[in-house]
Amino acid sequence: MMNNDFLKPALILVLAAILTGLVAWIIPAYHNDFFPIRKMRWFSALLEPAKKDSVYTLPKPHPYQQPALRPFLEKLSAMPTVAGKRGLISSVHDSLSSVASPKTLRIAYYSDSIIEGDLITAPLRHALQETYGGHGVGMMPITSIVSGFRQTIRHSFSKNWESISFMDIDSNHISLGITGYTFIPRPYYLEEKAIDPHAADSLFLADSLFFETDEACSAGESDSLTRYYVDEDPWVEYRAVNIAGGADSFRKIRLFYSHASDSSYVRIIHDAQEPIVMNLTSSDSLQVLDISPSSPTKRLRLEFCKDDPIHVYGVSFDDSEGVYVDNFPIRGYSGLYFQRIHSQLLRDFVQALDYDLIVLQYGGNITHPDNTDYRGYTSALIRTIKHIQAAAGDVPILIVSMHDRAVKMGSRFQSSPDIPLLIAAQREAAEKTNVAFWNVYTAMGGENSMLDFVNHNPPWAGKDYTHFTRRGAERIAELFLEFIQAESQAPLKEE
Repeated sequence: MMNNDFLKPALILVLAAILTGLVAWIIPAYHNDFFPIRKMRWFSALLEPAKKDSVYTLPKPHPYQQPALRPFLEKLSAMPTVAGKRGLISSVHDSLSSVASPKTLRIAYYSDSIIEGDLITAPLRHALQETYGGHGVGMMPITSIVSGFRQTIRHSFSKNWESISFMDIDSNHISLGITGYTFIPRPYYLEEKAIDPHAADSLFLADSLFFETDEACSAGESDSLTRYYVDEDPWVEYRAVNIAGGADSFRKIRLFYSHASDSSYVRIIHDAQEPIVMNLTSSDSLQVLDISPSSPTKRLRLEFCKDDPIHVYGVSFDDSEGVYVDNFPIRGYSGLYFQRIHSQLLRDFVQALDYDLIVLQYGGNITHPDNTDYRGYTSALIRTIKHIQAAAGDVPILIVSMHDRAVKMGSRFQSSPDIPLLIAAQREAAEKTNVAFWNVYTAMGGENSMLDFVNHNPPWAGKDYTHFTRRGAERIAELFLEFIQAESQAPLKEE
């Protein structure tokens, strides 16, 4: 007979396991950027019959032109082309012959690190501007962790800017700008303290390696940050670059800001000319200041007062005609909770920049090979889309699916098994909110296509089997344009 000293602890352990399983089964899945909860299916999994190895099959592409894209396609088809150039889409059915010829067309392209350095957006901008004209790279942030990587504009700035983004959880009361960032002049800057590797635990080191940036710490000052005060006013400088997707000079320049005071100002320097000081409008709402030069310039420097905590959102480089594609990457961002850009500010930006299409390409920071339930993600994505729709009005929205990503399964790399499920969730969210959808996973070749991208000569993707090289980004831009062309000629769906 077993000893009671053994039976009692064993019985308690079994009951605890059963109770934990019951609680885990009852708690619903809940997705968020900070502490996601996955649905546990321990008991139901035990009752299910063993499944054969299989890959979830995505439904066939939509055979009809998506109604949500129609306003964008109509305007693109009516855009005047550069002399000698043929439009990317000649027409979108006969019903569009009466559309007036527009002067500009603008795309806001949001994503995570997959478009850092103007990847995808630079070749897309270049192709569109080669056909329809346009001079400028569009909206630029004040600071950027990848400014040295971007080739289409030279971008430098001082250290004493407070940068707030979707990744900063302690600043929810501050609305972000259209770039996904808000920048505030400060008389100081923050730097991480040196960490003794012998005193740091393995989890901290793992997190540091994962983020590869100090953005993870920017949510608030912690023990690992040191504040350094400076006498220098914060500044930002941009230089034109004559390269595909860039521009050889600056023509129309606008500064976007809010929360200025009666004494707020900006000091403006074009090329090597004498500084011009312009007063800013005192208001908590979005303000747009035209700081265009009298003739094209190649260099712009802006200086702000270090003791004036105005909200600076960015600078737009464009012109009165042509096509513009704004590059909006946020590293590590899931693409959810756009509510951080408050409704009125988002509405003001959409009107000021006159957008014709808003692209959301996310999934890289959501996908995980063990994920099998994306219902919480679908609900959160729907809320995000509805928030943008409420502010953007009739501006079309395009959801670009998760691309293929390979992970190591055993001894070889293969497509992460959850990607078709993630894409199905993104498609469902698009359908429920009546926005457009493009399956880039299928366009690049479907299952295990990332392996082909990595092994392509020259490589189209890096050895992380996730991020595209510049050549690979050019290929995705080509596929994007092919999708637009195919949509323009697809038969209209009868209501």
